Amino acid sequence: MIETTTWKHNFTNYDNLENINKTGHQHLEIFQPLAGHKIRLQLNNLYDESPLKIDHLEIYNNSTDKKAVTFNQQTSFEIEPRLLEWSDWIDLEMNGNSFLSIDIASPNETIHTLGLTISNTLIKTEDTTPQAAKYFFGVSAIQVQTEQEYKRIAFFGDSLTNQGNYSGPLAYDLETKFGCMTANYGLSGNRILHPGHSTSQWSTSFGEAGFTRFDHMIADFQPNIVIFMEGVNDLLHPGTGSPISELPNAYALIKAVFSLKKKCKKHDITFVPMTITPPKGNINGGVDGWSEQKETIRLTVNHELLKMPHIIDVANLVGTNGRLKPEFDCGDHVHFSATGGKLVAKFVEEQLIRKRMI
Repeated sequence: MIETTTWKHNFTNYDNLENINKTGHQHLEIFQPLAGHKIRLQLNNLYDESPLKIDHLEIYNNSTDKKAVTFNQQTSFEIEPRLLEWSDWIDLEMNGNSFLSIDIASPNETIHTLGLTISNTLIKTEDTTPQAAKYFFGVSAIQVQTEQEYKRIAFFGDSLTNQGNYSGPLAYDLETKFGCMTANYGLSGNRILHPGHSTSQWSTSFGEAGFTRFDHMIADFQPNIVIFMEGVNDLLHPGTGSPISELPNAYALIKAVFSLKKKCKKHDITFVPMTITPPKGNINGGVDGWSEQKETIRLTVNHELLKMPHIIDVANLVGTNGRLKPEFDCGDHVHFSATGGKLVAKFVEEQLIRKRMI
């Protein structure tokens, strides 16, 4: 049997958030594309200094078929600080293309090791308010046992990927229509060239530089295809919380993206980069985040990226005159709306088909 990851979502360190688990209970519903008989959960406590205590953890397709998830054969357990662990394999009859429910009871009120989603396409929390940030803890990946290999597609990027407004609908289609397994390696605030280094209260959650984080993704998920959308924060953050001296020139960004392509080639991975989308009009920390200098860098980088063999020109789809078009803009002039994200997902899917990658 083959251990197949059917869902994966990047966690990071939200050390500025307190009492995220006030009720002591969390309910999640996570889309599962594959039918199966055995399942296990990745339990994540990478960024906390105290154990994540689990009083009880249950998974089920319906409320009459609940199964207790165990760790080292215990139904009540702790995940030690700075660790990722896998639960024991659990016998569960799973239906393909359906949502799996997960209930976690934990006495930890403050948990900093968290995932974030806005889209409800692949993961639903108890709060399903559209365009609201939803944080969740404990489970960051799911594996099932299968008899065959499936193509693996990783979404790598910043908040445009992490929030799921484009990556969620696209992942859903790739899984249900084409039998691909996907993972979301988006990280809000992430930059290619610099780690989180800002006066922003969210600075720690921005994570390590995408250039080195990329290596962890390859080793962890071993994707066949990487869909890459990153670079806007490298331009947006300097001068709006990060030092303006960290504003890269176009050559540095171009070199970095081409280097990521070389890393993929070394591992026989197809690298699918996106052009950098425009954020003109964004206010970041009370400061105008854009300038003519930054726009010139963005256009220069995109001009060179368009020479890459699998490039997808999302910037031209969503932007005009350096701004997001209204139908794509969630309102902050950087991030996609739910409607805009679906349009991007459809466009990218069409490009993947046309380029015969799926």
